[in-house]
Amino acid sequence: MNIMEWKINKSAKGCVVCEKDFCEEEEYFSALYDENDIFTRKDFCLACWRNNTEGGHFSFWKTKKPKSDKPARKFININVLLDMFGRLEGKDESRQKNLRYVLALYLIRKKIFKLRSLSKQNGEEVIIIYYPKEDREFAVTNMNLKEEEIEVITSEMCQLLNYPDMELDALNNSL
Repeated sequence: MNIMEWKINKSAKGCVVCEKDFCEEEEYFSALYDENDIFTRKDFCLACWRNNTEGGHFSFWKTKKPKSDKPARKFININVLLDMFGRLEGKDESRQKNLRYVLALYLIRKKIFKLRSLSKQNGEEVIIIYYPKEDREFAVTNMNLKEEEIEVITSEMCQLLNYPDMELDALNNSL
């Protein structure tokens, strides 16, 4: 199984730069970095994010530390998934194609994308999906992943993005 390796870390207690602990309901930025073919997550307080000269992030989002007496949020920021999906377009490494395929399945399941057709391109099976919000079509290589491979990628992606309640079964029934 040739899937992406992940350095799984939940959202940090504090900023990776200044090491200041995040307070309840404090907003901060989380960013994914593709470091030597391994995605890692780093969290930044607002001040350090503005002064961040490191750059080079693959994707980022603004989040907020929940109140300790309230459960963590259970919704998924679709814009983060769409951003990741878009940044993976045209990537040729199998780990990147695997992730893009799993993201496409999930976004179809959430009715963000619509399945248009299946076709062959350059000898590979491709799913054609439509994004109505932008009136755009995408071709996504069908990676012919086994159910277990999809579950592993989805589970690791959920942990990395701190979305523990993302529906794993939804992906298995998408296509």
